[in-house]
Amino acid sequence: MPTLRIKLPNQMEVTHELSGDLVTIGRRPDNTIQIVDRAVSAHHVELIATDGHYRLHDLGSTNLTFVDGEPVTDFHLHQACKIAFGTVECFYDPMAASASEALMTREQLEKDAAFLRAENAELQAKLTSQQRRVDMLSSARLVTGRTDSTPSAAAQDALRAVTSERDDLRHTNAGLKLELANLREELLHTGRECDAARRALEHLQMEKVGLARELQELRGSRVKPVPPMNGAHVRQAPRPGAMTSRDPASALTALDPNATQRVTLPLGPLFQPIAATLTPLRAALDRVSGVPDDTGSRAELMALATQLVDCTAGLDDHPIARVAASVEALLHELLAQDGAMETTTARTVIQALDLLGRLVEPRHVERAKSLPQASVLAVDDDAEMLAMLVASLEMAQLQTTSCADAGAVLAEASGRKFDLVLLDYDLAGSTAPALCAQLRGQLAYQKTPIIFLTGENAVEQRAQGSLNGGSDFMAKPVNTAELAVKAQTWILKNQFGLL
Repeated sequence: MPTLRIKLPNQMEVTHELSGDLVTIGRRPDNTIQIVDRAVSAHHVELIATDGHYRLHDLGSTNLTFVDGEPVTDFHLHQACKIAFGTVECFYDPMAASASEALMTREQLEKDAAFLRAENAELQAKLTSQQRRVDMLSSARLVTGRTDSTPSAAAQDALRAVTSERDDLRHTNAGLKLELANLREELLHTGRECDAARRALEHLQMEKVGLARELQELRGSRVKPVPPMNGAHVRQAPRPGAMTSRDPASALTALDPNATQRVTLPLGPLFQPIAATLTPLRAALDRVSGVPDDTGSRAELMALATQLVDCTAGLDDHPIARVAASVEALLHELLAQDGAMETTTARTVIQALDLLGRLVEPRHVERAKSLPQASVLAVDDDAEMLAMLVASLEMAQLQTTSCADAGAVLAEASGRKFDLVLLDYDLAGSTAPALCAQLRGQLAYQKTPIIFLTGENAVEQRAQGSLNGGSDFMAKPVNTAELAVKAQTWILKNQFGLL
């Protein structure tokens, strides 16, 4: 029978004899052949017996399947070959299976001999036809008075005809290539014109915001929101004497009514434009959330998000700059899509804006200079989901430790202090709310933000998570841009003691 020799990462080799109509290979123990390696998917491939040999079928593996170095999804194993499941190398040998089938009967040999004789006769007929053609060309040469009537001359004539046809095809191909180059140039020019038009539109939008602010200065009131194009509700202007966006703490007051009580020092010159941008940004977000198809409000929101990032350009790697960049990336991703903005996503942006309104205060600005690097504990028993969470958080400059085993969470948490815990609500074995309650029982994690991740965005699960100490809730599939904003917001709230 055929064999599959597997070379394990520890340099050991294990040989399996293949039998049966179906052989499954993967990382989990319910497979016919189990390969315990992270490069192998839970159910990687299956071998199906077909007409005396096996057919390899990939089951949608993460790291693919390779046969002799080429990626395959469906392959007939007729001969010996080298197979790789991700990075795990194997060697397939079908010789044992074909040994018993190698002995052919006399009847089969006679059939093969008859087939070869028929094929030989067909080749002889073709050779005779070609010889007659050469003879006809030679006769034509004699009729036209040409002395060269050899078969070689006839072959040269045929070669010249083929060469001429090849040259015609080359000229045609060159013309097509030139036409394709012209089309590419036109497409590139059109793309440049579209980019220029887009930049002009953004510039006009910025000018509109600037004119609105100048009008506010003349009237002595805050920026009046741009009316929606479709008749959506517009917030009324503030009462006379109210704090305007030019006042140092106006943006803080709009986001948090208690801000004026906290601000005792004027904002620095780098942070005044940030505070002045937060109020119109929040107002534009409210209009887009209420009327999703208002194109004017969507364009204003995108321009204000870009303006917020421009205001933080001089802050280098300050937490305010990182949060502003994450908010802009999330808003641009959401505004590039049609339809209404999810309520939970809008709430995430609002929480981030509220946090920025607090961080521009002088006392928090000074404290941010000595903040340690944030660390996150991500817990999920789905290896692919866990890898995605780690990659997204590390791109947001958050040091992340992954944990796929619910039983090892408490050990990881007791070994070091994490600033944020991402906890899969559907963990196998131990329920996530109970695990959260155990973490809250530790003194170091009584106020640490814990965010639940689940595939079911149910109200009951939200309530159960809150009762067991959960700080927030995020539905799967996880939006990586929203995850970066939410994680940074909760971590900074924890580090600055704003929970």
